[in-house]
Amino acid sequence: MRNFCAVAMTAALVLSAGVPALAQDEKITVEGLFFFDRNGNNVYDAGDAVRKNGRGVSVRNVDTGQMLGDFRTGADGRYRVELPKGPNYEIRNSDIFDYTSTKVGYNISESLTTADFPLRGSRVFGYSFVDANGDKVFNPGEQKQPVSDGSHSGRAWITGTSADGVEVNLLAGPTAADGTYSIEDVPSGDLTLHAPNLAYRGLVLDADTPDVDPATLTRKLDAFQDRQMRVDLRYLVAKSDPALVGLTLVPAKPSYRSGEKAKAVIEVANKGNFPEKIKFILDGHNTTVDSVGDNAVRVEGNIMSLKEPLAAGATAKVDVGFTFTWDSPDSVRALVQRSDSFNDADAKNNEMSIDVTIDPPVVDTPATPSSEGTATPTPSSSAPAPAPGGAVTNEKLASTGASPLGFLALGGLLLAAGAGAYFVARRRRS
Repeated sequence: MRNFCAVAMTAALVLSAGVPALAQDEKITVEGLFFFDRNGNNVYDAGDAVRKNGRGVSVRNVDTGQMLGDFRTGADGRYRVELPKGPNYEIRNSDIFDYTSTKVGYNISESLTTADFPLRGSRVFGYSFVDANGDKVFNPGEQKQPVSDGSHSGRAWITGTSADGVEVNLLAGPTAADGTYSIEDVPSGDLTLHAPNLAYRGLVLDADTPDVDPATLTRKLDAFQDRQMRVDLRYLVAKSDPALVGLTLVPAKPSYRSGEKAKAVIEVANKGNFPEKIKFILDGHNTTVDSVGDNAVRVEGNIMSLKEPLAAGATAKVDVGFTFTWDSPDSVRALVQRSDSFNDADAKNNEMSIDVTIDPPVVDTPATPSSEGTATPTPSSSAPAPAPGGAVTNEKLASTGASPLGFLALGGLLLAAGAGAYFVARRRRS
């Protein structure tokens, strides 16, 4: 009995010791690293970066064709998959939509437990500096931008959507001592580079460059060559100088009447060194603005602005329709406003005026009688025609003031009285 118990206990110990080993043999673990292979040697080494929170891998049972799932990478760039031992598996790279890779996938057996994936993205780089001498080249002593490597607000960045539909927001690294910046591991997709706005430091992008639109401070990233694209960010010390260089009135005449409409042709110029959306005014004391040309908009009242920034050295004409008022002074005046961000380099070229005379409005007066009211009336067509020769007329009666109608009336009365007497006499006889 004692020997039986000892054998049973020994068998139990052997079984309990063998279970973990058997369970471990029933699973295989595959794990690996996604990294940006910046030097192209297919090995994760100095200078490379991990692919954080990426799409990772998809796993398929080769024997049955069944998809077993997707496994993303974490903040360390690593993924990990546990699979039942036995079947053959295919581990596929799910990040090849946004990046290129020399490794598309692995066929997994129980002997392979590590599967790394090198990725290759694109790179945007260039110089970021203040071009003090205007030669478009970074020279010793010229100031790199941003000045401090810790300033994120002074760095370029990329936004957009990757080919795989993922939102992109990448920030440039610190500007190097040689004035260069770099944005690494850029995915494919619809992307835009943004240059930092340094107006608060009195700096503007050099407008004489095709690299970046100085008005919007952006550049579409659509011209990569061998996954490289150079975009220089050259800044200048801002010079703002909006000027008024022309003012004419249409129609042009020495005097206008209050309430009369006219047109002012205002010509503005940008004598600064960067594109600027110039604002200008038609003197509101003596005119009321009715309309502006297609290249400008009304801001408020008689204040107007060009719709688009005016390039450095360029001019623009704007037609402004207006109405004169009776309280107008003796001139029409136009002027430009100073820049919103910078001081005006020359305030003496900001206004022009044209001397005019404003007459009072026309006042309505009573109408004068027509000449027909004072003319001698013509004889009426009902007047008696001249009597023929030998006929009796009433000329003498007209000359004495008597009227023939009076005698006719008297005769009528006598006839009536006679008729009355005749009827009375007959009645008495009867």
